[in-house]
Amino acid sequence: MRLHSLSLTLVCLLLSACTSDEATSLVERYASRTANAIEIDFDLALRPNSALYTQLPPRRERLAEVPEIRQGLLDLLDLRACDLMQLVSERNTSLGRVAGPSQRLIYELKILPRLQQCVVQLETDPERAELRGELLDFVQIKQSGFAALVFNATYNTDEMEQHFSFGAAPLQPNQIGYLTPLLEPFQRLLTVAELSKQESWPTPEFTDDLESSFEALYRADFGARWISSMALLTQTLEQTSAAIERRLEGRPICFNKRQNAKSKILWNVFMKFYVGELQPYIAQVEREGRQWSQLHMQILDSLETETVNKVYPLISTQKDSIIWGRYIRARDRHTAAWQNQLDQCGLRPGAANKS
Repeated sequence: MRLHSLSLTLVCLLLSACTSDEATSLVERYASRTANAIEIDFDLALRPNSALYTQLPPRRERLAEVPEIRQGLLDLLDLRACDLMQLVSERNTSLGRVAGPSQRLIYELKILPRLQQCVVQLETDPERAELRGELLDFVQIKQSGFAALVFNATYNTDEMEQHFSFGAAPLQPNQIGYLTPLLEPFQRLLTVAELSKQESWPTPEFTDDLESSFEALYRADFGARWISSMALLTQTLEQTSAAIERRLEGRPICFNKRQNAKSKILWNVFMKFYVGELQPYIAQVEREGRQWSQLHMQILDSLETETVNKVYPLISTQKDSIIWGRYIRARDRHTAAWQNQLDQCGLRPGAANKS
């Protein structure tokens, strides 16, 4: 009987370990210890991400407008001299007609440079001046819509949308390098986005491997987990700041900045649970989050489309942005609250005597 009970206990422990959320446990422990140290009764009231942030608009509202080209126009042009018939025929297959955004992007990366080369090639053939003019018009239309096509292929797909979803578990403490697998895919997308500012360019060497970059985005969930981490930290910092500020409004822990037993407890909590546990997690989320946001901003800054404004507020690191802005305000308020509380007892990080 005792063996059966022990087995059940072990199973429960294993299950709880598998489903534990170390990040949430960390902030709850920090808030609880701080509440005890400042003698203010409060519990973290963590709300879902949707209560803090505005989600991405629906895909139909984010779609960038790609200039329409008369159906079959390319088929009417005699491109045999430029050896483009095979590439054009690929688009006309049943598979080509139902290709997803990533496949369409890959096709454009291949066809546009070839068309530009064809325009140059026809310059020396007076008999094909009319063909060259028609082809040049076609290329210019394609180029004018390339930025919109890149934006749609990048931000209006399942692969990227899931990184802006709400409800994922937060990043866990010491889970370093979670963003690393996405660095190369983002660098490729940035290279493609920057092409939209150039008049002519060669097909990137990685074009045939671009599908693997979208697959890497699909298999990862860094963005969604980072959003949850920011929501977790923002609420923790806001609510803990409010509790410390309430304490500062009441009877001081230290009279005339003279340290006592309560100030020693306060200092120990600050060093062990804030400096020792919460700050490293804050640094981790900030460091990878800034890298994540910078990657997006570089891509969006390269794409001159109005719809970038539908995404930008969620990744911008500016103080007025949706996620970073509220977090920065909470972080700065929290720092000031702790500084004021410690100063009340003559305590500041770096001071020689804390006893």
